[in-house]
Amino acid sequence: MGMRGITLDGEWRLRGWSPDGGETMELAASTPGHVHLDLLRAGKIADPFWRDNADACQWVEKWDWEYERTFDAGPEPDASWALLQFDGLDTQAEVTLNGTPAGSAANMHIPHEFEVGALLRPGANTLRVRFPSIWRALEGKPMDLPAAFTCERVHIRRMQCTFHWDWVNRFVSYGIWRPARLAMPDAARLTDLSAVTVALGDASASVRIEAAVERRTGEPLNLRVRLADPDGAALAEWNAPGVGDRLELDATVADPRLWWPNGHGEQPLYAVSASLTAADGRELDTRRVRLGLRTVAVEEVDDTPGSPEEARTRALRERVPEEQSNGDAPGRSFIVTVNGRRIFCQGGNWVPADPWPSRVTADQYDHLLGLVREAGMNCLRVWGGGIYEPEPFWEACDRLGILICQDFMMACGKYPEDDPAFMEALRAEAPVVVRRLRNHASLAWWSGDNENGMHFDADDPETWGKRIADEITGPACAELDPTRPFYPTSPYGGKKNTSVTIGDCHWTALVMGRSDLETLPTYRAHIARTVGRFHSECTSSGVPALSTLRRFMTDDELADPTHPLWYFHTKDNPYLDIRLYDLQRQVAETLYGPSDTMEGRIARMQTLQREWVRLVVEALRRSKWYCAGILFWMYNDCWPATGWSMVDYYGVPKAGWYGMKSACKPVIASIEETEGRFRFWVVNATQEAVSGTLRLAVQPWTGAPTWRMEAPFTAPAGASVVALEHPAGSDLAQALDRGSVLTCDLAAAGHSDHSWYYLGMPHEMAPPPTTLTVEQGEGFITLAAEGYARSVTLEGDAVYSDNYFDMLPGETRTIAWRPVPGLEPPSEVQVTWWNRG
Repeated sequence: MGMRGITLDGEWRLRGWSPDGGETMELAASTPGHVHLDLLRAGKIADPFWRDNADACQWVEKWDWEYERTFDAGPEPDASWALLQFDGLDTQAEVTLNGTPAGSAANMHIPHEFEVGALLRPGANTLRVRFPSIWRALEGKPMDLPAAFTCERVHIRRMQCTFHWDWVNRFVSYGIWRPARLAMPDAARLTDLSAVTVALGDASASVRIEAAVERRTGEPLNLRVRLADPDGAALAEWNAPGVGDRLELDATVADPRLWWPNGHGEQPLYAVSASLTAADGRELDTRRVRLGLRTVAVEEVDDTPGSPEEARTRALRERVPEEQSNGDAPGRSFIVTVNGRRIFCQGGNWVPADPWPSRVTADQYDHLLGLVREAGMNCLRVWGGGIYEPEPFWEACDRLGILICQDFMMACGKYPEDDPAFMEALRAEAPVVVRRLRNHASLAWWSGDNENGMHFDADDPETWGKRIADEITGPACAELDPTRPFYPTSPYGGKKNTSVTIGDCHWTALVMGRSDLETLPTYRAHIARTVGRFHSECTSSGVPALSTLRRFMTDDELADPTHPLWYFHTKDNPYLDIRLYDLQRQVAETLYGPSDTMEGRIARMQTLQREWVRLVVEALRRSKWYCAGILFWMYNDCWPATGWSMVDYYGVPKAGWYGMKSACKPVIASIEETEGRFRFWVVNATQEAVSGTLRLAVQPWTGAPTWRMEAPFTAPAGASVVALEHPAGSDLAQALDRGSVLTCDLAAAGHSDHSWYYLGMPHEMAPPPTTLTVEQGEGFITLAAEGYARSVTLEGDAVYSDNYFDMLPGETRTIAWRPVPGLEPPSEVQVTWWNRG
């Protein structure tokens, strides 16, 4: 008969009580869901994303809320083993069944289960889940613990960012936010099934399979386990009659089809299934997991004395004040390896895709993560102030080849490690999380938290979070997931735990304060020097498309560069000496010059992001393997914002995504200029040597190039090489002036790229007005430029094959496009460029 159950998802009733009990409301509710979403559907709050409406719904977190529904348990429910199962409760919750307490919860991040057989009735049963205001749980808690943005959050085990962060408003909500059910197991059930690659040989893979059984019977049980290849064909089957509470199996897979990150190979997934049966043959429970055959490690090796790496470490320590505390300690690499192969990680930091993650669908995950793969990225870091993402996220990452660095959910603060109740909550949380996520091939390494230990030495016993890492998260990973690396915090390594010469770092070339504005005249050189061992956070900033901005601001508000709503949807970082939006606007104006139109000003704050991302990725790829990773802050957005992300809240790629797509190609050309000397790099991420031709030209704003040359190149497998160099004073240097650009086109079998360079600041590029011929088609648009067209932008809710690009005189380009899921496709793509005639 198997596991029986009744879904509890769907329609509920929701009641609310004001803090003084003097006001109540009742409305329809839906689960999985959140109170804010029910209030929005009922018209009790206005759209929290429009303008500053978010401030008008802050009262919600002060109220108590209760969900209620009835369900039919049948005329004779089997009460011998009945379990109320909630995959997610946000957050403090009191559960009653038929008026009798069934249990309580206080952690959004883990499922909760309550045995209720004694409380079940034949026919109708009434279930209530009450969510008292978090402020009741906070009574008596110390409110002086240092923490970014707000202190109360560190006591509550729920997503930290929606207590307010520098990229999302405060939205403290309540709700049954993941599926719920009444489960009625029959005699026994499977509580765990895991499969992990233990080792890879020359022609085989060793796999460890483990299963756990919970029983309410003394009769013998049988467990059948099956391992199947990616095509579904059985490779091995095991039958375990008389199975106990645990079963451990070791399997050898011959000629394994290995799982690789995006860009390095395919992502075949094997399947492991388990069926638990009783002595009479009836099926009691089944489970199935996917298995990617692969190993993962982090290569941490001290710099060799006299090596180029040691020289670079020494130079960084002379230049970066914070590095001087590392003294003569050797630099140390941080290089992710998969199946023994070094992987240059390129991607971003993932945050919750909605303030109320109950409404993020599998299709949304597929779209957002599909854009990661499409842009040539291969790695995301699930940041520690959000949630442990659900199965659709992980299934997509496994399928698409996206490596994941997973933080435990703590961020930017001193958590109450001396509070026994808090520590006990983490002791319950950590093993549940590790067991749930460890089967996924995409999961590459664990981090104990985000930035709690930053500004402490790696071995400092007073480091915030050290006790948690030493006693809870680290041991949980060592016991339950020993094949993956664990780091106590991110960043981790060296003195002050954000060393750029040891371990991973949170370090950026982006201007982050008033004094940094002075670096802008030499911003390309500044970017080229900002090279750490592994940038697990590196900021990028830019505003979204105009169509997105119009979803939360009016044109009149957008036209005012100092309107309060710009600041409201950009938020502020408390550690900066300038408001984030002001900084973003000043950087854009300094680089590109001011504009007297709304569209021009916004366009500059968009193009800024593409240029910055492109140059940063090129610089770090030129520096591999001293640098082995770049994860931008941040990849996606949690609400409609105007700041950090590369893909906006609605799933529309921003200019930074297009910069990433350009710079993350397997083989790219990159131009580096130092005091009049030009180097032409070829960066080859493939596993084979690539040979081809570089075509160089100096192109004025109109007419034919004034200088050309061609040169053959060969880039060894996985290498970054200087393919060609022109010294200062060469014919190239004499031909290039501020009325032209230097272009480098790479052509090789299966690979092409276009790189370009200009003298001076971007605003000194002043091509005369020109025209573009535009031909619209079904899913494509063809552009033909008469003269040099600056920053061609395609406006409309779509994913374009390219966007925010320059066009050369006489160039013709066809751009494919497709709609963004859930948004109305543009009836006609709007095309703009800065020097429109």
